[in-house]
Order: sequence, then C-alpha cells, then structure tokens
Amino acid sequence: MNPARWKQINDLFHAALERDPATRDAFLRGAAGSDEALVREVRSLLASHRRSGEFLDQPAWGVAADLILDDGAALSLVGRRIGTYVVVEEIGRGGMGVVYAAEDARLGRTVALKALTPEYTRDPTRRERLIREARAAAALSHPAIATIFALEEIDGHLYITSELVRGRTLRDELRDGPLPPAQLQAALVAIAEALAAAHQRGIVHRDLKPENIIRRDDGQIKVLDFGIARSPTASSPTATKLTQAGVALGTPGYMAPEQFSGADVDARADQFAFGVLAWELATGEHPFGTDPASVIARMTELMEGKTAGLSRALPLPGLDRIVRRCLRAAPAERYASAEALLADLRALESSPARQPMGGDTLWWWQFHQVAIAVIDALMPIAMWAIRRWIDRPYGSILFLIALAVATISVTLRLNLYFTSRVHPSMLVEQRNRSFSAIVIADVLLGVLLLVAASLIAGEHDELSALFLSVAVVVLASLGLIEPATTRAAGLKA
Repeated sequence: MNPARWKQINDLFHAALERDPATRDAFLRGAAGSDEALVREVRSLLASHRRSGEFLDQPAWGVAADLILDDGAALSLVGRRIGTYVVVEEIGRGGMGVVYAAEDARLGRTVALKALTPEYTRDPTRRERLIREARAAAALSHPAIATIFALEEIDGHLYITSELVRGRTLRDELRDGPLPPAQLQAALVAIAEALAAAHQRGIVHRDLKPENIIRRDDGQIKVLDFGIARSPTASSPTATKLTQAGVALGTPGYMAPEQFSGADVDARADQFAFGVLAWELATGEHPFGTDPASVIARMTELMEGKTAGLSRALPLPGLDRIVRRCLRAAPAERYASAEALLADLRALESSPARQPMGGDTLWWWQFHQVAIAVIDALMPIAMWAIRRWIDRPYGSILFLIALAVATISVTLRLNLYFTSRVHPSMLVEQRNRSFSAIVIADVLLGVLLLVAASLIAGEHDELSALFLSVAVVVLASLGLIEPATTRAAGLKA
C-alpha cells in the first residue's frame, strides 16, 4: 500500500470517527463512492478502534477477540487430558489461542501447551504454513528464545508445545515505570541476540512487544512466540494485512510501516518493533501515543517521510541514536542486519563514557549539585549582610540580582537532584533542557561576587577575600567539576 492510499484511508477513518456511529456507514458509502476496498479497510479500522480500547497494551487477540476462539474452543481445558498432556492451569492468551501449563506424561516435564484457534485446523493453506513455520522455529536454539518442542494434532485440534517460562513480562515491569538503566541495556542486548539468532535462520518474529518477552526469576530474558514468525522467502495468499478479516498477527503499535500497511515484511520489520520496544522500556511511554487514532496518524507521518514527532531524547546517551535508526520509515535506512544492531548495542554497553548511571559516579554528581546549590543559596544572605557597606542603592541592587540568579540556580539544581533520585530515566532530558540556564545563573552569580569583593575591599578585606574565593569556586566548579561529574555519571556522551 503506497503512502497516498494509506493517507486516503487514514483521512476517511478520522472523518468517520467524528460521526455518530449510527450514521457512519452511510457516510462511508457516500465518501468512498464505488471504492468497496476503501470502505472495507476503514470499516475494519473502525471495528478495531471500537473493540480495542487501549489497544497498545493488548496483544493482537484483544483487537479482534471475537475472531479468535469459537466452536467452544474458548472453554477452559484445565484439568483435562489432551493426548499425553495433563492441563494444569491457564497462563495466558495470545494471537494464536490459549496457553496452558501442562504436564508431559511421556517425558515427565512441564511444558507450555498452546491450543490453537480453529482457523488453523479448517484452512489447509494456513495449516500447512503453520507447520512449516513451527518446524523452522523449533530449530531455533538460543538462551534468550523460548524453545518450541512440537506441533501436534490431537482430536482434530492443533497444539504447540514449548518451553514453559515463568517470570514477569516486560509489560508487567513497565507498570512499575521505565527499566533502570543497567537492566535496560542488559535486556536490549539479550533481545537483540535473540533476533540475530532467529534472523540467521530466516525467522522473522513480526510481533515483538513487551507482552512477548519474559524476565525469568533468575533474570534471564526470554523472547516468546517465535512460533507465529515466518520465513521471509515463503509466500502465501494469506500474507498478513492489518485489516484483513480474521487475521490478527502483529500488534498495531509495534508494526513497521510496511507491515502496518499490509506490504511484505522481512527481518527489518523486527528492528522497527525493537525500536518501539526500546523507547518504551527506556521512558515508560510509547513513542506513538496510547490510542489507535494516534498510532495511525504517526504511522502515516512516518510513511510520508516525517519523524513522527520523536522530539525528546532517551535517557541513555548513545541509545537514542540506535533507536532512532531502528524507527526509520524506510527499511533500507535501518540496520542492514540484527547483527549490526547488536554490535552497536554491545559497543554502547562497553563504552566507559556511556556506562549506565549508578553507583559512586552518580553519587558524586548528585553531591556536586547539592553542594553548589547550598553555596548559591548562602550568597544572597551574605549580600544582604554587606549591602549597607556599599553606596546606596547599589548594595540593594546587588542583593536583589544575587537573590534572583541564586534562586534560579538552586531551583534547577535541586530539581535535577530530585529527578535523579525519583525518575532517573528523565534525567538526561531534564539536564539538557535546564543546563544553559544554570550556566547563565552561575556565571552571573560569580560576577556579582567579584563585584561585591571589589566594592568592600580595603575596609573589609577578610570578607572581600571570602567573596573572591567563593566566586572562584563557583566558576571553577562550572567549568571543571561539573563536566567531569556529568561525564562520569553517563549524562553526557
């Protein structure tokens, strides 16, 4: 689908949203004329919008839940024996069906048993495609990939058995806020390693998102659901379309533009999803908004060559550049391979100047901010004390100016300290935004101290010397100590 066609669909979708639901169909018919394909596309988007609610937080089955399970397949299998498996508990639902924990009586192990939707049993083409994909995915062996054991047909239904992974999904972790920098880098490297291993075997995930990634209790990252991936060389008349009836592979908020518009995808689509995922893990926010209309608008902007409003910077220096490259609209502008992406992430991980904030390096930066804030706060008090020694009204003017600039510097520095303690993922952005004002305020304060020192020299040499010393400390701190502690804390590349 070319950008012009997609813009036409997007514009009509937004126009229809503004109409009363009872009159939308008539409006679509009138606006689309004889273009039945346009009507179907917009209707499907409207249906997804109506069903999904916060659809970025839902897996694909949540967007079209009524299409996933029917004919009684939604009934729980807990307690039943399926072939050689005894179903213990339901542990989740995904784009292909319901997932259970089950005991494998043959091998005496607990596995994840995924009961697939009836559409895979009924449609011979999709069934054959699934068998090929499951075989390819079962060949994947990597510590960061949940292993697929088998695809079995039992009593006319298809089931996938795979490694049972216990732990918290990254979506669960995001509910507590952005990942701490050290955990963030380790998780992104593990995910990129999994993608690299899969892509080497020609397997594309196509649905990479926080729900499909689990951190085990021992800290190991596991990427799930490679079973819905496909070989990029395989072709099928059922290739995924965003609005194709009955197909819900992929989640709109994580789809690359080419996947979102229904075009063929390759491994570079996973890079785009990785970029969205990395942004979300680093900031706690989705880069394209939280509702379907916002995502569609941002995707349209990307397809038209715009930057989709990604104006803020990520908290880890260097990661911002990597993520923005993954989020390029054109696949050719992303990384040539997942291995190249992984190499950049590992270089970021090992670079001393880009180490994640924490430990003594951040503590010294925090101490510096508080120490200078205290010194700056004391200076207006000192100016008030000496104002009577300076000819009126100059003493009062010096005091008022010192009070103003000291208030600015103290407020901004303490705000940065607070951010480093409470919301460290926002620290780089906050510092970049406020540092120029801090520099101006501290330079002005240093100059005022020098002026005051010169005005009281002769009669009050001891205080003049104190003011001179403090001025030197403030200015030297700004030019030498501030840059050093900032680099050590990883706040500046």
